Amino acid sequence: MSTKTLSSITLALTFNASSYAFADTSNEQDVEQLDTMVVTASRIKQQAEKIPGAVTVITAKEIEQQKAVSDDLTSIIATMVPSMTPSRQKMSNQGESLRGRNALILVDGVPQNNPLRNGNRYGYTIDPSMVEKIEVIAGASAAQGMGATGGIINYVTKSAKPGDHWKQTIGTRVTTNLHDDGTGGKVYYALSQFDNIYDFYLSGSWDRQGLYYDGNKNPVGMNSIQGETQDSTASDIYFKGGYNFGDDLDQRIEMTVNRYDIGSNDNYVAIKGDFDQGIPGTVEKGHPVGDSVTNEVALYNLKYEHNDFANGILTAQVFYQNYDAVFGDANWGATSTVQNDQGIISSDKSGFKLSYERYDLLDLDDSWVFGLDGLQDKTVQKLVHTDLNVTPNMEYQSLAPFIQADFLATEDLRLSMGARYETMRVKSSDAKTLWGYGYNDVIGGTNDYSETVFNLGAIYSLTDQVNLFAAFNQGFGLPDYGRVLRGNWGDDPAVNKPIDFNDLASAKPVVTDNYEIGANYTGEKLKLSASTYLSIAKNGANLVLRGDNYDVDRQKTQIFGYELSSHYQLFDDTALQLMYSHVEGRVDTNEDGHLDSDMDLKNLTPDRILLAVDQRVNDKLSGRLQYNYLFDATKEDNAVGQAQHFDGYGLTDLSARYDLGKQGRVSLGVENIFNKQYVNYFSQIRASDDYYFSGRGRTFSLNYELDF
Repeated sequence: MSTKTLSSITLALTFNASSYAFADTSNEQDVEQLDTMVVTASRIKQQAEKIPGAVTVITAKEIEQQKAVSDDLTSIIATMVPSMTPSRQKMSNQGESLRGRNALILVDGVPQNNPLRNGNRYGYTIDPSMVEKIEVIAGASAAQGMGATGGIINYVTKSAKPGDHWKQTIGTRVTTNLHDDGTGGKVYYALSQFDNIYDFYLSGSWDRQGLYYDGNKNPVGMNSIQGETQDSTASDIYFKGGYNFGDDLDQRIEMTVNRYDIGSNDNYVAIKGDFDQGIPGTVEKGHPVGDSVTNEVALYNLKYEHNDFANGILTAQVFYQNYDAVFGDANWGATSTVQNDQGIISSDKSGFKLSYERYDLLDLDDSWVFGLDGLQDKTVQKLVHTDLNVTPNMEYQSLAPFIQADFLATEDLRLSMGARYETMRVKSSDAKTLWGYGYNDVIGGTNDYSETVFNLGAIYSLTDQVNLFAAFNQGFGLPDYGRVLRGNWGDDPAVNKPIDFNDLASAKPVVTDNYEIGANYTGEKLKLSASTYLSIAKNGANLVLRGDNYDVDRQKTQIFGYELSSHYQLFDDTALQLMYSHVEGRVDTNEDGHLDSDMDLKNLTPDRILLAVDQRVNDKLSGRLQYNYLFDATKEDNAVGQAQHFDGYGLTDLSARYDLGKQGRVSLGVENIFNKQYVNYFSQIRASDDYYFSGRGRTFSLNYELDF
């Protein structure tokens, strides 16, 4: 694998301590892999220490370790990434951000987010058992297009490995909170075969979740509209196969197919909480109104690579994703006589990625990459039973050429720079908003946008153990078009007036500038990294709470933060880990060029600290104890909404793994080991009876896997 391939956009990398956290160090190969960690989310296959900026790579061992506690990708990322918002423990991602902005979620480089209507369901499109590693790039980036203003989260899926000869893996997982209706189970199976000519990985999983209980032994409340992972059933069928050919087997074609479904079991109905009285919501037995709340996602990904094409590497990728998300029954005010219905967001994505890489053109250990990306997305939000449109039929098209260069300016200084020219076309059909939104006409049309985004980065090796870095990155994104077009956004909300898509200021793209500086120290036992960043969006798209709904406001925003990660090998078998992050933000609400108000906490991440101990008892038994504390946060009543206060809390988790040799391996996880009673972050800042929920109390998980 080449270590000279360059990114289409420079990234800021802070060696996250998780990449060095204690793993089974009896395997020297695993240690070596940690030292040569490569990332691909940035369009590269490059050693991490050659990239200036902030990347976290959650390895396969770390995923398995965290899955022992919680088999939920959003929880794993929230634990292992410093500036990620806490998981809501719901099917919805609403309120989850990276460095205070939206993150673009990818599966093998294929975007899962919907650029035209953000239904906040993109966190549940693949089962964790299909994921090999997770790459998280913090900060604005145009590396993957479609605008990752907060960063990129790329799930790299599993594939067959050398030595796999019709290898089969079976696994099972039992989760319980010691309540009869709080027990869930999961089974999964994988078949893998590796040969020099061909390889494939075939897997399937089935997961049925029980009811969650909080620290007071009460059922955790349900969001009947947005969706739940508790009392749900999920299934996933996954296949990845590759074929190598050519004179020196220097060409490869690879196909990935994934079908993921999750849906409510509909055994309970929600009972609202009381935010003012501090009483969290709960549930009672019953059948909710309407159809089940579901996510159904199908992904097809075809990739071709030629490792000796005109003295370089040619890579071509084409993909297609079909996405349907059904929401729960709600009062839409569909017509003057019909009020309640269920919404469904349907999206079809197709696209391609083409890149060509060359090396040492200037004899400066330099690398170059030239590429072209294309994406098309068709999205609509409708009502399930009345078949009325919530949004118009919308279409998104983009084409983006890019170039990136990387070279040694001196023996100790490495520079990287690049540019990406992003062009977008967004179309909307004529439509009419729902009765509850004013029954206004939407005048459809076509809007074209273009923007050139740049990057510049530098790494300076101060000593063999210390390097300093600085980076400037720009991201290019879109506001939530569907949210804008489905309502009455005239100057006077009481006056019905047409919504003209061709003259909609709130729908213009968002350009985010990200500045970052930092340092890394790598010693014999201590690995330490720190960075600070400033993110500015001159015309940001912020969610602002008005009444009981969030609207989109175009305001200048500025987010500032810093992160610290460290890993210390206390003894040969004992490792300590510490992570800390701080994020704050300001908004220009009256558009006078001055930042006058604190951002809504919905758009920010609370300060947090993670402390962990990894311990290997012997060659067979190892474990991890981790404590994650979220600090208090407060926003006064101001021009971006009502006062908000978050009461912080700390949670302690335990995981242990035992290798049974040929009989398999078993792991035990305990989430919230001290059964802390708490109300989750989003519920506290949302300040709504409908969204006021406790977090999960003490939960036990037992996992078993066998290879044969």
